[in-house]
This record gives sequence, C-alpha cells and structure tokens, in this order.
Amino acid sequence: MSLANLRTRLASMSSVEYLPERVSMLYRLSGTDVPIILVAASITAFAMWGYIGVNLIVLWFIWLGVASSVRYAMARIYRRRQPPAEDAAEWENYFCLASALVGAGWGLALMLIGHTPTSLQELTVTFLISSVAMGLPPSLAPSPKAFTSFILPILAPMVAMLLTFGGGLNTSTALLLLVFATVLLGLYLSNHYALIETLAYGHENTLLLKKLQVAEKSLTSALAEQRLIFDTAAVGIAFVSQGAVLKCNQRFAEILGYEVDEIAGQPTGVWFQSDEDFMQPGSRAYARFELGESYSVELLLRKKDGAPIWVFTDSRAIDAARPQEGIIIGIGDITERKLAEAALQQTKERLDLAMQSSAISIWEWDARRGTVYLDAALAQMIGGEPRERYLTLDEFVPMVHPDEVEALRQAQADCISGLRPLYRIEHRLKTASGDWAWVLSRGRVVERAEGGRALRMTGTNVDITQRKRAEAELLAALQREKELSEMKSKFVSIASHELRTPLATILSSSELLEHYSDNLSAEDKLKMLHGIQGAVKRMNAMIEDVLIIGKAEAGALQFDPKPMDLRDLCKKVVEELRGGVAKDHVIQFEQQFDRGNLNLDEKLLRHILTNLLSNAAKYSPPGSVVTLLLAERDGQALIEVGDKGIGIPVEDQARLFESFHRAGNVGNRQGTGLGLVIVKKAAELHGGSVSVDSKVDAGTRISVRLPLMQTAKAA
Repeated sequence: MSLANLRTRLASMSSVEYLPERVSMLYRLSGTDVPIILVAASITAFAMWGYIGVNLIVLWFIWLGVASSVRYAMARIYRRRQPPAEDAAEWENYFCLASALVGAGWGLALMLIGHTPTSLQELTVTFLISSVAMGLPPSLAPSPKAFTSFILPILAPMVAMLLTFGGGLNTSTALLLLVFATVLLGLYLSNHYALIETLAYGHENTLLLKKLQVAEKSLTSALAEQRLIFDTAAVGIAFVSQGAVLKCNQRFAEILGYEVDEIAGQPTGVWFQSDEDFMQPGSRAYARFELGESYSVELLLRKKDGAPIWVFTDSRAIDAARPQEGIIIGIGDITERKLAEAALQQTKERLDLAMQSSAISIWEWDARRGTVYLDAALAQMIGGEPRERYLTLDEFVPMVHPDEVEALRQAQADCISGLRPLYRIEHRLKTASGDWAWVLSRGRVVERAEGGRALRMTGTNVDITQRKRAEAELLAALQREKELSEMKSKFVSIASHELRTPLATILSSSELLEHYSDNLSAEDKLKMLHGIQGAVKRMNAMIEDVLIIGKAEAGALQFDPKPMDLRDLCKKVVEELRGGVAKDHVIQFEQQFDRGNLNLDEKLLRHILTNLLSNAAKYSPPGSVVTLLLAERDGQALIEVGDKGIGIPVEDQARLFESFHRAGNVGNRQGTGLGLVIVKKAAELHGGSVSVDSKVDAGTRISVRLPLMQTAKAA
C-alpha cells in the first residue's frame, strides 16, 4: 500500500463524508448481524471446550448476549425514530457510548478473571477468537468512532495486565495482541475505505438516477408539450421525407382541405399549380438546406378541391448533409392577406392614377421623426425618378426656391402653432432639369400631443405650373396690350405729324400746278414734282417701317439668307444715301473685311445700313462726317456707324429699342422712332446683336455684330 493511499484511508476514519448513510448502515447492521454472531460464538465455544475454563465461556456468552441485546435495542430505537440526516453525528455518538460501555464491561470482566498468568493466556486466546468470531471489522466499519470505542476498552486492560505480570510469555502475548490489533486496524481501514468508495459510487449512482429521472420527466414533459404544440399549433406543421409527407398536424391538413389520415404519404407536388411552380421553389429550397439555412417563401397552392390558396412556408432540413431524408415544413394561410393586398394595390393604383391625372401629390410631416414624406407623384411632377422619399427639413429646403423659403417656413409655423387652421402657400420647387415648377401646397395638423404640440401634419401639392404660366402669359398679354395701346397712340400722334407735312407738300404743289401751271417755269414745275415725289417717298418709307415692325411683332418677318457680298452692299447703300438724305454730310466708309460671299439676308441688311446711316445724318449737323466701318471681330462681322451729332440722353438709352420712342432732344427733326427697332429685329433674325455708345452733344456710335455664315466659293 502506498503512503498516499494510507493517508487517504487514515483520513477517512475521521471523515464526516456520507455520515448519514454510514450511521444508518451502522444501526442497520447492529440489528441484522446478531443471529450470525451468536451462531459463530456457539461454534467457537464448542471448538474451545476443554481448553478454556467453563466459567470463562459462560461469562463470554453472557457478555455476548448483553452486547447483542444492546445493539439490537439501539437498532430498533433508530428504526422507530427515523432521525433526520442532520442528527447523524448525534446518533453516532449514542452508538459510540454504548459500544464503549459494552467493551469496558468485557474488559473489566477479563481483568477480574485474569488474576494468574495462566488464566491470562486463556483470556488472550479467547479475545482473539471471540473478536474474529464477532465479525467486528465488517459490522463496525461504517463508524471509526464506534470501532475505537469498542476495541480500546477490551484491549487496553489486557495488554496492561500482561505487561505488568512480566516474563517472556506475557510480554510476547501482549505484543501479539498489539500485532493482532494492528492487523485488525488494517482490516478495518480496508473495509472502511471500501465502504466509503461504495457509498461514493452509490451516491453518484443516486445522483445519476435522480438526474435521469429528472431528465426522463423533462423529456416526457417536453415530448408531451411538443405533441400538444404540434397538435394545437396555429400554423400547419409537417414532416416530409423523400418528397412525401410522413406526418402532419391537424392545422396542416385543414389548410389544404384534407383529413390528417388522408395527407400521410401524399407527395408535396400535388398542391402546386404546375410542375414548373413546384420545381422552382424546390430547387431554391434545397440549395438553402445544403447551406444549413431555412427557406421561407410565399406560394400559391391548390387545396384538395382545387381551390387556390396562398400560404407562407418556412422549412428547414433536419440534416443539412442529407436534406432529402427529412424536412420540417411550417405553413400558414395568408389568402385573406393576399386578397387584401391585391385590393389595396388596386386601390393604390386607382388613387395613383387619379393623383397623376389631377397632378396632385401627398406629403406628410412627422415631428417625432423630423422627416417630410413625399410620394412618388411629386417626384414625377418635378421630373425625377418616381419613388417615395423621406427627407429631413434641411434636405427639403434646397428644393424650394430661395425667394419663397422664408414665406413657406412662416406659413408652416402659423399652422403648427394654431394661428391658422390650414396651411396654404404657392411656391416653386426645383425640377430635375434645374428649372422651377410651381405648386400649390395645402395641409393641416392631423395629430397633436396632450400639450397641444403638433406631431403630424399632412397635405397635398398641386402642380399649378400651367396656371402660373397662363397667368404670366396673361399678364404679358395685358402688358403687351397696354404697350400696343400706347404704341397706337404714339403712332396716331406721329402719323398725324409725319403724314401731315408730306401731304401738305403734295397738296400745295398739286394746287399750284393745277392753277398756276401756265405761269410757272419748267424749273419750278420740276421742283414741285420732285417735292411731291419726295413726300410720297417719305410716306412710303414710314408705312414700310410700320409694316416691318408689325410683321416682326407678329413673328411673320421673313429671314431669307442667300449668298451675297457684304462689302458691295455697303458701297451701294453709301452711294445711294450720298445722293439723298446724306447729301449734306460726308460719309466715310472704311472696310477691314476680307470675306467673300456670305449667307445673309440682303433686304434686312439694307434696312440696317439705311436706318443707321440715315439717323446718323439726320441727328448730325450739315457738313459733319458720318463713319461706316465694316470689319471682322472675333469671328463676327462688325457694322459700326458713328456720328458727331446731338447724342442720346442717358434716360432715353434704356428705351431706344421701343417702337415709336424718340429721345427727348430730337427737337423738330422728322422721324417715327422705328429705325433702331427695325435694326435690332433684323440683327436678331441673323443671330446677331446691337450695342449703343452715345453721349449728349458728343455723338453716337452704334455697333451691329452678325455671325459669319460663309458659303462655298463658286467654281
């Protein structure tokens, strides 16, 4: 035996481990081993008859009877009382006290009998045999204290007497008793250690048994609970293997219109509308099963009677490596939800169609989330992708025209605070193309907190771009009508002035020719005829100017570009004017232009040159110089006419291109105020522009720029 094992066994003698079990066993053995001990003692007495005195054997039997009675009585008392486990130490002490008294009684008896050395040897043999015969180690193994309390009162007096008598035999006998006691102790330790291990195994087995019983109860309860859930579940549950239903609950059968007994063995494909409808979700499901994932899908199936039914299915394979071996499927009837969704979708489509047809969109402001909901109709209204959006107020503000942001905020604040029952404002929203669309936004607060704070506000946006455009066009038309009215007044005033003079000239000249023709010389007659012709030309020019302006205003002025030489046209116009309205002026023509034929409208260009040169001569003193520059600047043709005349006041320069408007410093000079208007219209038809640089009494310089549209040279 190793030192470690010895220490372990010695420690077990004083250990309180499993004390309730050991004390219970101690009392149980004390009651059941009495008959065996008496039989063993009788056999021992018969074997030792004649070797030991009769009085010793009788005394021994008396002691055995008393000891057995005491142990039997204590066992009976223990069984009747059935003390709790926490009293085990107390009952062990009772047994130890009884054992000590019984052992002390036998030890004292031996001391009284053993008065001679010879009787001591008899007593020694008797002790050894009786101790073995009584089976003390097995019976007292549960309690080290009881063993010690029984053995020491017997052994101590005998060893003391033997050593007191002295002599080799007595000393040897005493040593033999000690050796026997040591062997007895070893046997006891072995038995006690084995008992502790047995109790440990028994305790473990008991715990395992309890756990097994608890687990069995839990398993039974879980199975019963699962069975109850399986049978009473609100969703249909089925176990499928190799494509067929092995087992299902009542709800599964009800959903598909079957009895539970009818569904067992049914292939799952019979509930699909077609084989294709079955194969598509099946292949996707097995792909998910092999990854250890579940598969959820909404399917349109058919019931036993062929009626269509929408179900939501959620399935998972029991073993991902072999999904075909077993699949758990759960289904729920969602037909009503699908019908409601279809009806809702149909209603939504009708509403969307109505909203789109009426150019109305819905918006909602939620104070709790701090967002503005904009429906798809608004996105379509402003030219974006048709989709619903949730924007914060900071994200929504850039969509509003900057000039109307503050008014929009104020209208919202008034409605939210309750100053106004309704929110109403017209504002512009930025479109996808960067333009602005007009909307009429209306709404009201539909939810408030207990304290009155606005929580939710909803309303509509109506596209009023066409209305705003019509209003703008109407205002423009009214303004145009007003301008036309003013123009008519000006025209009547100017026409009455401009036409009266030539008509008076014509009338007077014709009367003179009629009444005094015989008294007039040929030269006078020619002057009068020239005067009549000049007056007619002036009237014709004015009427032509008015017609040109009328055509331009009506968009009927024709632009007919043809190949022409701009230099030659300028020379022709200059020569014509030198002999006419500019005969009293010097026209200097300078050209820095090397282009050949260009695609230009000669008729319109003649109007430009004639009006500019005529005005320069008209508003310049006789004998002054009028300049005409033809050059190429920045890829454009530049026609520039300058004079040293009266100039144009600053306050009149902004209205130079208004019909019938004349500067305030023109005096009694003839004119209709249409010349520069015709120049501007003719330049714009060519895609060009007109600019004016003028100072009073310093002259005027008017520049016309025309894009170059050169033609191919003739062969």
